[in-house]
Amino acid sequence: MFCDTKITYINRSLNKDLPKIFVFATNEIPSFSALQHGIAWKVIENIGQDSICRFEYPVETQVFASWDNDCNRTKTLNCSVGKRYTVTENNSGIVLIENGNALKKDEIELTNNIKVQNGVSAYLSKNGNNLVKKNTVAYGQKASFKIQRKLYWGIASEIEQSEAISSAVLDSESFFVQNLDSVSAATVSLNGNPKEGYMFKIEEQE
Repeated sequence: MFCDTKITYINRSLNKDLPKIFVFATNEIPSFSALQHGIAWKVIENIGQDSICRFEYPVETQVFASWDNDCNRTKTLNCSVGKRYTVTENNSGIVLIENGNALKKDEIELTNNIKVQNGVSAYLSKNGNNLVKKNTVAYGQKASFKIQRKLYWGIASEIEQSEAISSAVLDSESFFVQNLDSVSAATVSLNGNPKEGYMFKIEEQE
């Protein structure tokens, strides 16, 4: 059974460069590349040695769409795996509605039924922060999202929360994977030094 997960991050490293720690999720469909399409869901900064940061990764997920280079966006809806959501137009204008089931039971779909320049962008979010994104969904097409209960941790010199990982300055392109299946609380630490390198590890979880 899935549950909200309370996460504690501890900096146990000897890294004096004050790197930014970022946390993200992946879309498990084959065409998704974390480095090209991923979003920094959570960015942790200015956490010195032995200091901590606490945050929550919720079960509840939201969906919304934007257009005109993100200048305009729909209302955000709570969404469920196996459901389809559609950007459409009614007598009030452009809206997002739930309308039936996704083609696959383990995916969330967003379809575009409006004609706007460059199509729409489809987003999933958690706690108000962007989680995953499909940049261009043309009229009559759809974005498919398959999210597992996993978080990925990385280190960057420059990165912004809810922004694309592709625009960041990464310290490494390898990421630590945290499995959240049946985990209600976990402590993750950054360890290491310039000689040995840096690595994340799970200190405890329940």
